[in-house]
Amino acid sequence: MANLSSTYMGLPVRNPLVVAASNLTAHRDNIQKAVDAGAGAIVLKSLFEEQIRKDLSAIPAEQLEANPEAQAMLDALTSGWGSSDYLRLIKDAVAVAGPVPIIASINCIRDDVWLDFAEQIERAGAKAIELNIAPFPGSPKMTAKDLEDLVVSIVRNVSVRTGLPLAVKLSPYFTNPFAIIERLAGAGAKSVVLFNRLYRFDFDLKKGAVVSGPAKSGPQEYHESLRWVSNLYGVVGCELVGGTGIHSAETALKFIAAGAQTVQLCSALNAGGWSVLGKIRDEMSALLDSLGYASVDAFRGTLSRRAHPQNEQYERVQYLKAIDPR
Repeated sequence: MANLSSTYMGLPVRNPLVVAASNLTAHRDNIQKAVDAGAGAIVLKSLFEEQIRKDLSAIPAEQLEANPEAQAMLDALTSGWGSSDYLRLIKDAVAVAGPVPIIASINCIRDDVWLDFAEQIERAGAKAIELNIAPFPGSPKMTAKDLEDLVVSIVRNVSVRTGLPLAVKLSPYFTNPFAIIERLAGAGAKSVVLFNRLYRFDFDLKKGAVVSGPAKSGPQEYHESLRWVSNLYGVVGCELVGGTGIHSAETALKFIAAGAQTVQLCSALNAGGWSVLGKIRDEMSALLDSLGYASVDAFRGTLSRRAHPQNEQYERVQYLKAIDPR
């Protein structure tokens, strides 16, 4: 069977299957199940920056009192969670994970006092930090450069507070992924996850209310991430991680062929349970064997644009065929 072991941000992993941050990774028992099922690494459920700031009294009480809806939203988002609870989760996860790296996750939009919490994450035993950064351009005065500068500033300021490797889960809506990812690498990011699947926005017309759209990805949603991993591999100065729509061994290996160091799984596990990890792992190994590759590392990047520089012309031909198949 092909060798699936590799590294992620310098950390040894037994395979490139990373369990993504979600409610599945919010409890010690589930961490144990993920380890037993064969996870290569595990990203813990995200802690919101707002909860850290609240615990640090960085959100003025008068602001919350003046906006009860904001208080209700904050309480709903962070119910049952606080910074001390999160540190305990890290310690519990590390205790049962053995050699499987435990990665903390922070959902953040600001560059402020919460950053010092990174040091506590390191002391609790996490092997890396994933920053889920999703600033919202809420004003026409905020330029694309302003948003990029904020994201880069957050990464740079976290990197000087901890020696842990940093991953950044990036939105697909930046103007030039080449440019922003290269800036993130320069600021200290060791990897970038492509892409952060933002919650879908929708309306309920009968209730006259805003509601969330489908929260889980489908197996047909991987194409855009795959395109960018393939184009970015070997060009930017950090590792790339495939995310969104990975429900099978074939799709996982497509990302590896594009140049991904690892891939993240979430919706597939929600749909099929923890046994999906072992199934995808075993099928990946068998598929690599059938393709004539002894290891996942040997397969990485074989279908990237760097390996096939004529792909720009090839993709153009495929586009023309798609719109005019005659």
